[in-house]
Amino acid sequence: MKAASTPLIETFDADLPHGITLSCRAVGMADKVGSSILFLHGFPESAFAWDGVMQGLAEHGQGAGGAVRALAPNLRGFERSSAPQGVQHYRAKHVMADVEALIAQRFDGSVDLLVAHDWGGAVAWGLAASKPHLMKHLLIINAPHPAT
Repeated sequence: MKAASTPLIETFDADLPHGITLSCRAVGMADKVGSSILFLHGFPESAFAWDGVMQGLAEHGQGAGGAVRALAPNLRGFERSSAPQGVQHYRAKHVMADVEALIAQRFDGSVDLLVAHDWGGAVAWGLAASKPHLMKHLLIINAPHPAT
């Protein structure tokens, strides 16, 4: 019996139309998406924090006969992603615009699941409230709802 191999992490830069570049980590075949999952990291983490989760989901999807495309961007200011000068460029509305553009570019306008932690959770709450069409499901880890 052959052991299943762990899906490899693909790295690439996503050049967004508004001039921001996000360095990304992903697993799964981009052109054979069964389920699309986007992961947003917290502070002070970066996209690598999701590697094991993405690999596990992709491996499970392969074994179940379904395809999973999981992607984790490094948000602006992290790793090799664009890092504009000035704190005003890091307001949630700008990071939300980055994520919206990434979803449009890499997932044809919506994802099946948006998973977010900490600072990524704050961004995801804002997206869910203002642009619910970007995701079918939302999973927030360690980021309270903004109405609390």
